[in-house]
Amino acid sequence: MNISTLAKLLGVSINELRDTGTKNNIYGFYGRNTRIPYKSAEMITKLVRPDKLAKLKNDDRIYLPAQVSVSELAETIAVPVSQVIRTLMLNGVIATMNEKLDYDTASLIAGELRIEVFPEDGEDFEAISSNEVEQLIKMVEYKDTNVSKNYVLRPPVVTVMGHVDHGKTTLLDTIRSTNIVAGEAGAITQHISSYQIEYKPEDNKEYNLPKGDKGYKVTFIDTPGHAAFTAMRARGSQLADMIILMVSAVEGPKPQTIEVIERAKITKTPVIVALNKVDLPDADIEKVKTAVSAYGLVPEDWGGDTPFIPISAKTGQNVNQILDTILTYAEIYELKGEIDCQGQAVVIESHLDKQLGVVTTALVVKDKIKVGDIVRSGMSVGKIRKLTTTDNQILKEAGVGMPVVILGISEAVPIGDPIICYTSVKQANNDANIEKLAKQASKKSSNIAKSAATSENTINIIIKADVAGSLEAIKESILKIPQDHAKVIIKREEVGAVNDGDIEYAQTTDSTILVFHTDVPSKQEQLLKNRKINYVQSDIIYELLEWVEEQILANIKHEIKEVEIGKAEILATFKSEKAHIQIFGGKCISGKLEVGKEFKAMRGTQDLGKLELIQMQKSKIEAKEVYDPQEFGMSIKGKNKVQVGDILVCFDEIMVK
Repeated sequence: MNISTLAKLLGVSINELRDTGTKNNIYGFYGRNTRIPYKSAEMITKLVRPDKLAKLKNDDRIYLPAQVSVSELAETIAVPVSQVIRTLMLNGVIATMNEKLDYDTASLIAGELRIEVFPEDGEDFEAISSNEVEQLIKMVEYKDTNVSKNYVLRPPVVTVMGHVDHGKTTLLDTIRSTNIVAGEAGAITQHISSYQIEYKPEDNKEYNLPKGDKGYKVTFIDTPGHAAFTAMRARGSQLADMIILMVSAVEGPKPQTIEVIERAKITKTPVIVALNKVDLPDADIEKVKTAVSAYGLVPEDWGGDTPFIPISAKTGQNVNQILDTILTYAEIYELKGEIDCQGQAVVIESHLDKQLGVVTTALVVKDKIKVGDIVRSGMSVGKIRKLTTTDNQILKEAGVGMPVVILGISEAVPIGDPIICYTSVKQANNDANIEKLAKQASKKSSNIAKSAATSENTINIIIKADVAGSLEAIKESILKIPQDHAKVIIKREEVGAVNDGDIEYAQTTDSTILVFHTDVPSKQEQLLKNRKINYVQSDIIYELLEWVEEQILANIKHEIKEVEIGKAEILATFKSEKAHIQIFGGKCISGKLEVGKEFKAMRGTQDLGKLELIQMQKSKIEAKEVYDPQEFGMSIKGKNKVQVGDILVCFDEIMVK
């Protein structure tokens, strides 16, 4: 049995448990041992908490809660805190020992350290027990009465994933000969999109796969690459038969690259690595292959089983090779979908349109769906009024493996939820009511926690977003922000424009409304101003998260302290064509100078004030940092003119409580 699981059950710390076990000579309680015999667990339970003996289970798994601090994670899996922090950093997460991690992140880090963990069981609820909830959910699952099941070959579903700006959407752009990137805020894909193409191989090779008029069918799902959209990428990977991992041949693997590799390992999804931007002069294919292989994806030409294909998404170089590889994989795996059963699809995206109502993008995963079908998704029941492809071509029906746009579902539903077809409205409504009861039970404990929170040091917010995927991503990102000094409470989260009900609720709960990629109608905007209700509207998710972070920081009593990182001496100044720009050369004399940090100039003991860094170069090449004793060139903005002999100080500003 795992010692951390036993400690939580008995309500004592692991150290207390070890001390008690050692004092009473119970076998297994020594050193940093994390596994103890079940008989030893029984003996110590009788000593410490005999009332808990009935709940003791002979279970050797390690369980983690929904949120766990870095130090708690280290103690639970019996790994030094420093090693956990180092593993987090390698995965692009900077965290202190007291910062909280969600279960997803903690389980990934544990997996990196070759330790398997499991989510903690949910607590019993007053109205409905967890077992009853499980039974209710099982009741709404479709039970196929057919003894034999029929299957057909279906198109492969491919998710394109990777780090921001490594060319995911540009690749799909080239495949579809469209221009999607230009329409995204900040040129970053902020929604999941899905579409199906028909591809004819140049060598006319035949595959045993579904075929259309123009070639073999392939379904693509494009997911966002920025760190804020982890939840959306997780959904995307669950739908995919294979992943195209975009990696820049210039920059190599980044935090999101590593995350994709880890998720692929967990879901056991095959990966095709597309080494993009090989047309650029500073591309280094072999170096990047080495860097990626360090995370477990070994190239086929090195004896591994992962295809590495050098491409240029921009020019189209080797893009056909990617498509040929997808077809080869699809034929090998013999991808099949069930037919002659209850039709089912999975929600890829859902949003509220002013003219059309709820618009749902989904992938058909069983049999077919057609116009006129009665459908249920979660607690929402409707009838399909209109069915189109994601390119807006009208359909009467859609089969397995096809992405479609559905009109007729009554509410915007979460990504990943199933859409189930029914022959009876009554049965659909019955199942929706059962699921409603289950959802109410599962939310009961979190609602109690929310109502118990005091107004002191709390930030109440209402989130309004254009689509369900964005809503989920914003919520996930906010909950990951450290909240040691102020608690963020999400009072309401909805898809659609701001309405009068939101304003009334914001005033009642003293909440700020965060509006992402959707409207604040002029009438509601005036009402917000009249009632002096704060709202923050943006099409870029970073800006909303920055606002939340600023509000949390505003609750901290602190002072700003400057921490010196490095110093340099100015050796020469040069004439600049622009009056407000100063150019000079210098030499780092201690520490390092780093782009993104603060700079100031000193003349003896006189502080010449802060400088705004425009560019830093080393050996005539743009540099992000220089070290002692390297020489460099720099262009800056500043009120006071610098001169030879001045000392340039690079520093960081930290908050001290």
